[in-house]
Amino acid sequence: MLKDIAYSLVLGKPLVLWLGLATAVVAAAAVTVVLLNNYTQVRVPIVWHNRLAAVAVVLALIHIALAISAYI
Repeated sequence: MLKDIAYSLVLGKPLVLWLGLATAVVAAAAVTVVLLNNYTQVRVPIVWHNRLAAVAVVLALIHIALAISAYI
């Protein structure tokens, strides 16, 4: 069942691919918050780093579960 969900097509590509890309983008955004706060005049509340990191972890866990489902 998970395999069917993981490899259902969204815009011509499997869902697991889109989840992986979303995870990478959210993780990069979390890193960007830290870099902006440390190296520029721009200040982003650090709570956004925590929120983005939590979202990245959740997306990564879903991505991993769907990717592994193809092999079990």
